[in-house]
Amino acid sequence: MKNSELTYKEIYGQPASFQAINDTLEDIYQVLDQVFAEKYDELIFTGCGTSLYLAQAAAHAFGTCNRMPVRAMCCSELYYFPEVYVGGGRKVLVLPITRKSYTTEVRMAIDKVHTFDGVKTLSITCDRNSEKYNDYMILSPETAEDSVIMTRSFTSMIYLSVILAFYAGGQKEKIEAMKDYAAQAEEFLKASDEMARKIVTEHPELNLYITLGQGINYGIANECMNKMKEMSLSNSEAYYSLEYRHGPMSLVDDKTMIILLGNETTVSGDAKLLTEMKGYGATILAIGNSASSDFADADYCLDMPYGYNSLQNAAIIGFIGQTMGYYIAEQKGLNADTPRHLSQAIVIK
Repeated sequence: MKNSELTYKEIYGQPASFQAINDTLEDIYQVLDQVFAEKYDELIFTGCGTSLYLAQAAAHAFGTCNRMPVRAMCCSELYYFPEVYVGGGRKVLVLPITRKSYTTEVRMAIDKVHTFDGVKTLSITCDRNSEKYNDYMILSPETAEDSVIMTRSFTSMIYLSVILAFYAGGQKEKIEAMKDYAAQAEEFLKASDEMARKIVTEHPELNLYITLGQGINYGIANECMNKMKEMSLSNSEAYYSLEYRHGPMSLVDDKTMIILLGNETTVSGDAKLLTEMKGYGATILAIGNSASSDFADADYCLDMPYGYNSLQNAAIIGFIGQTMGYYIAEQKGLNADTPRHLSQAIVIK
């Protein structure tokens, strides 16, 4: 391994992060019991960059399990236009998602929404200091990252968000079904690593990487796009799967890679889309519970044979964005440990 050793090591730390969360579930449940002793008119998940994509996934998960008004919004919008989202006598739970509590825009948003009556905040975080700035906090306890690139912090907070959604929705049995998540994550991470290395080795000509997903996987697709940009300085884009036909597919050619993050609800529509894109010359990777049988026209498939639904799969299905980013960076001779222009947290002076 020539470059990106720290980032690669932290990618492989993700199963340990999931296990640490499973080991502290009772602490998480105690916090959530306090939070949801109150009733809210709406929940707003918020974050910056990677954490915004996480918020998109978390909002979908919570809405799926609880059938109440919920949305995702970037911290800067909450800061600049808070009256659009909070106030007016409504009880709103704002959920800032952050790896580091000192990210400027996160703190600005928290401080601003706290000036409105009826607002409480629940931080989903890897940083214990978040408790200083929020009413409540749930923590990924084993996720300190030295790398600039967010890998295990992203997936562990996705895992926390899905646990939050299931628990608040009275579906604790779905959390209990994930008791072996760490071991399954390790297995799927190795498969994703091998797949990414194979694709990058076999297709050095690729210069556009598209990630598609519906439901919770839209936020995950955005993060895959982000990882390939950050780690390998590659042209990458993400879309709701069927939205890709509405203009963006004009760019597809034989140097395009399309990665589908499959959802059990959308198999039929996704299969037709992939067949069409393959006809335009794209190289296709499909990921899902039974991708090998569902997507016969895909060039590559990754199956997720764990018996999970899309919410349960969410924390691991995006491993492919991290591993593709890593191997493309290696191919280009780039070091993802020192990504261009970036730092661990954006602090505005």
